[in-house]
Amino acid sequence: MPSIIRRPLAGGAVALTALAIAGTAFAATPAAAAEPGPKNVIVLIGDGMGYNFVDLANAHTSGETYYQVTTGGDKKVIPAGSNADRPTEGFQSWDLAGMSTHWAEGPAYDPAESWTDFEWNKNDPTDSAAAGTAMATGVKTYNAGIGVDVDENVVENLSERANSLGKSTGVVTSVPFSHATPAAYSAHNVSRNDYHGIAAQQLSGEMDVVIGAGHPFYDDDNQPLVAPNYQYVGQAEWEAATSGASDYAFLETNEDFEALTEGDTPEQVFGVPQVGSTLQQGRTDTGAKNDVPGLATLTEGALNVLDNNDSGMFLMVEGGAIDWTGHANQTDRALEETLDFNDAVDSVIDWVETESSWDETLVVVTADHETGYLSGPVEGQFTPMTVENHLDYATHSWNSTNHTNQLVPFFYKGAGAEQLTALADQRDPLRGHYLDNTEMAQWLLTSAWVEAAPPTPTATTEPTATTEPTATTAPTATATTEPTATTAPTATATTEPTASATASATAPATAGPAPTSTSATGQGGDSLATTGAEGAAPIAIGAGLLLAAGITVALVARRRAATERE
Repeated sequence: MPSIIRRPLAGGAVALTALAIAGTAFAATPAAAAEPGPKNVIVLIGDGMGYNFVDLANAHTSGETYYQVTTGGDKKVIPAGSNADRPTEGFQSWDLAGMSTHWAEGPAYDPAESWTDFEWNKNDPTDSAAAGTAMATGVKTYNAGIGVDVDENVVENLSERANSLGKSTGVVTSVPFSHATPAAYSAHNVSRNDYHGIAAQQLSGEMDVVIGAGHPFYDDDNQPLVAPNYQYVGQAEWEAATSGASDYAFLETNEDFEALTEGDTPEQVFGVPQVGSTLQQGRTDTGAKNDVPGLATLTEGALNVLDNNDSGMFLMVEGGAIDWTGHANQTDRALEETLDFNDAVDSVIDWVETESSWDETLVVVTADHETGYLSGPVEGQFTPMTVENHLDYATHSWNSTNHTNQLVPFFYKGAGAEQLTALADQRDPLRGHYLDNTEMAQWLLTSAWVEAAPPTPTATTEPTATTEPTATTAPTATATTEPTATTAPTATATTEPTASATASATAPATAGPAPTSTSATGQGGDSLATTGAEGAAPIAIGAGLLLAAGITVALVARRRAATERE
């Protein structure tokens, strides 16, 4: 029996949408034959982090920029600065492609439009829910949709596939753990604003690590609240997690998170630093930073938990507040958040090189979209950010308080890098080859992270006494020999699908038309409410719906019993 999400309609009416969470009816592309894939996949997303955010940090740390453009005398935009000489160390020395970010109903990236019309890039961009869903599932959806397609059907995400393959899974973020990007990798909901419903799914036991801001007892200045604010998690789920009534070890203090980075760890962790909506960005302008762990410490702790599993892991790490600084046009906080994200990337690199290897681990550093239209000093034009004194900010301007359609950088290294290079088969005149935000997930879900299907027996499989070939006779083309384990099933195969198989054509249909959505703009952007077409507030999913009597709630089959932790 599927769990039900209630989608608000005009006039207070409610449409019931079967998300089929308990039944796990995924609407995804049919899997191809398995190919060897990376044991571990780690995706780091600087939410809102376009090329110029990367260069804002570069200008500060080295006095150099690498991704700048300028408008030539013939009005054509051309590369500027030292673009040809990228750094030789760190993630910026890895393979680099661009990535397009449009949502299901938004304008597909058009290089000619993007580089000839500055304003075109502001036209109907994606939000983080649609972008996160595309990156996590390989399926485009509407703005505000979490892990569902445009018809509100549940689509399988990379965490679920990793889980079905016996791998450990986790999400880490500098903004609330139930916010759009981590939600896209760990939940399904018709609205990103149903934080309580999303949190209830995240804490249902399928994820091994869930870490992020959103503590109901603290404000954005790391100070205790007079009364709790259960904006990002329901009170019942919070009390279950913090009282020890759930499967998760709950962490909240600095000492908790430091201890998690080394030594033995719990099997499952729910961690919320003692701060409100962000680790740092939302604090008041006092100059003093909040006394909470940085994103690197949270990431190191997550890795120490997840690498207990010999079968591997999937981890998504989000520098979520980079986006919030873009909406607010906060240059100082944009630099601070980007540098904090860079530290988290460095912690992942260190883990790969000391605890794993690039032969078995794929790491991607990218963004879900650009925010704020950070550009050169001349507003409304393509001009380069320049560096006069790297202790100051590079010359720049903000040209929006919303997201844009620009390509974002996609750095990658490790197992499967060649396949990602092949996927980047579109070409931009300034950024070079690029791929779409759905393509990496599609590759993993249909090729790299697919178990080999069992052979399909036929009525004539067992040879008769008169047709059995002799030891010296090679079977003919019509032999009925049992297929090998690597034989792909035919279109008419009747084999029972595995836990990682995609939905059949008989998956339950959903009620009601697909909503259209708009994103609120202004300070906080993705941190602000994004409503459906009717603008009504979503009705939270109660934990009771997710834990109905007699139903084992599962987004995918729990990792196989044979998998054991060290």
